[in-house]
Amino acid sequence: MEDKKNELNGHAVSVPPPKPTKKTPKEKLLMFLSRNLVVILTVSGVLVGVGLGMIVRRAELTRAQMTYFAFPGEMLLRMLKMIILPLVVCSLVSGAASLDTRSLGKLGGIAVTYFLVTTLIASAIGVALAFIIKPGVGAGALNTNDLSLESVSTNKETADSFLDLARNLFPSNLVAAAFRSYATDYKMIAIGNSTNGTLNYQKVPVGTDTDGMNILGLVLFAMVFGVALRKLGAEGEELIRFFNAFNEATMVLVSWIMWYVPVGIMFLVGSKIVEMEDVVEAVANIQAEEETSPLVTHQKQGDDSCHSSCDTVDDKEGVESVL
Repeated sequence: MEDKKNELNGHAVSVPPPKPTKKTPKEKLLMFLSRNLVVILTVSGVLVGVGLGMIVRRAELTRAQMTYFAFPGEMLLRMLKMIILPLVVCSLVSGAASLDTRSLGKLGGIAVTYFLVTTLIASAIGVALAFIIKPGVGAGALNTNDLSLESVSTNKETADSFLDLARNLFPSNLVAAAFRSYATDYKMIAIGNSTNGTLNYQKVPVGTDTDGMNILGLVLFAMVFGVALRKLGAEGEELIRFFNAFNEATMVLVSWIMWYVPVGIMFLVGSKIVEMEDVVEAVANIQAEEETSPLVTHQKQGDDSCHSSCDTVDDKEGVESVL
């Protein structure tokens, strides 16, 4: 830091900068609380929601009353879903338009590599957890044949999964992509009679629209649109400033919603506890599933074998000492 200079009797005199005042522990605590107030309130909302749910359970609410009790939490989810579209589109358009086109290729390669690596890691973690936890094992009793329903296989082919990914990258309608995405379904079609008189059916892929935002297509369009605005030069500056202002306004809305998060979380947690038939049994089932998982079982077996081997070694040492 450059020293400030004052003139004194015709000579330049350097004045040292003022020393920073040392903050007291109370001021540091207040600063920490002010910076992390939303996080502290959110954690407190979870704890208060657990206690509130345990208290409200004693009132034995009806289904309609449970719905009314969960209304503040539902409002939080609706507000978060509402802000996703403008937040993603405006931030990506603004960010892509502010990048230099010469460095965009390198940045795009890094982004694609990061996406592929994180996707592979997420897939590996998901497969490992599926083998460890084995979700849906207890659902085998719900057989469709017992309900007199025709059993239809809903397993999607690998090729159709990749084709759906490519189709969602380029949505046919951007407005519909805000609330719908493309998914392949299967339909059994009769292709003719066989030699013994029975019909032969073939599984044919059919395109359907499912509820849910096509975030992949919107992200790709927003990034390409931002690059196109950058290419326009001076003609695209007005639209770039519009998206920048839109992005700033969206971030202000997000900061307002964050102050409502503790209240919404409190009622979300409380409503889920109220809807449980038996909280103690649910917790016991979760603990039992964790104890019976292959990872924990293997660890227990290792501990038991270690204890047995250690006991054997102790017995041998005792016999040798007696001899």
